[in-house]
Amino acid sequence: MTITKDPAQFLLAEYAQLKAEILKRSEFQHQLISIALVALGALVSVGLKESPIAVLAYPMLALFLSAAWIYNDGQIAQLGIYIQYRIEENLIGEGLGWEHAIKADPASPIIGKSIRIAARGILIGSELMAIGLYAASKHDIHLPKREIVLLVVDLVAIFFTFWITRHRHLREQMKKAIQRTQSESPPAVWCG
Repeated sequence: MTITKDPAQFLLAEYAQLKAEILKRSEFQHQLISIALVALGALVSVGLKESPIAVLAYPMLALFLSAAWIYNDGQIAQLGIYIQYRIEENLIGEGLGWEHAIKADPASPIIGKSIRIAARGILIGSELMAIGLYAASKHDIHLPKREIVLLVVDLVAIFFTFWITRHRHLREQMKKAIQRTQSESPPAVWCG
């Protein structure tokens, strides 16, 4: 490993590493959605054949998968904001580079919101489906206490899944924090 004192080389290396991190986190988000759907399928197949109460385990699992998905979504946003303000502006100038271009594209917020709505829909929708399938498998309206407790826990899990997946102002806060620390940093190294 060679050590360089060239700021441009450092920024290029950092850029490559951070873009790789974004890709890794994006792939992990897709895996989390796949895990959620596979888990639902497994619990439904067990629940419909042997024990309907097994399906009630799913909403709690989906809550934690949602939290992991949101964490990675926030990290992706933070990495993109860092690249935009710390690397692109210092390396090639303000308004230039992929992160600047993608943020300037009017379709980008719509696409980003659509992706988050799709993930939220899959996760919350599958939680609701689990409860619906459980309810449909019950022929007796009188439920044992443990099943009532599980249903209440599931409803709370669905509420929290909905709540944690609505992080509207997080990106703006990240952007302000990066810009604030940028203004406190030493002068930029522009290689143009």
